[in-house]
Amino acid sequence: MKEVGDLKVQHKCEQCDFREESFFCNLRDTNLKLFESLKITNAYPKGSTLFMQGQPSNGVYLLCQGKVKLSTSSKDGKVVILHIATPGEILGLSSAVSNSDHIATADVIEACQVNFVRNTDFLNFIETNSEACLRAVKQLSENYQTAYLQICSLGLSNSVADKLAMFFLSYCDTALDDHRDAHVTISYTHKEIAQMIGTSRETVTRLLKEFKEKHLISIEGSDVYIHDKQKLEASIGPRSDDEDM
Repeated sequence: MKEVGDLKVQHKCEQCDFREESFFCNLRDTNLKLFESLKITNAYPKGSTLFMQGQPSNGVYLLCQGKVKLSTSSKDGKVVILHIATPGEILGLSSAVSNSDHIATADVIEACQVNFVRNTDFLNFIETNSEACLRAVKQLSENYQTAYLQICSLGLSNSVADKLAMFFLSYCDTALDDHRDAHVTISYTHKEIAQMIGTSRETVTRLLKEFKEKHLISIEGSDVYIHDKQKLEASIGPRSDDEDM
């Protein structure tokens, strides 16, 4: 195992300590060896870019370690964060399958290991391998659901405060019940949260202060404590501060 900075790069898939059940590369031994023969393993430091919006697709990127931000931008420079990818996800999958340009930019926000596979090799792999094809379909389905939830959050919320509340609630799956505290780790800056819910950094900062004053949440560094999930859910709805819309 080779080390790059604090990142321990694993080149052999069958010996990988990071692979989990949900990972695309968690294949049967014969299929895994075939996939391993196709991949090129790279390590990227924070701040690197894997691909850019509008760039032709030349392959897929299987994220093994680290985090990658997927974002899109308008001609006037407005940026919306679409998703924060975590280990096990395939980046650039829809562009590879549809033979189209990338619809997002992929920026490394935490040093990562990526297994790159060229489009022709990857498409041939899933065309001739039902197990790999099913895992690719599952990934596309998860991407669709993520996009659906984000559209609902941005398009159906009454205000930015609602969007911010829904943002925090999306991290509450581990809460034991509706009344107990939920502790989640959200290591995003105010600017990144703003880009995820379609508003300004200043608005996010102000609303976080209001949420804390209402005892909906507490924040200690990247640790967020949601004191009452049901109360936070109840805060979503019509209000008079339409200027946040």
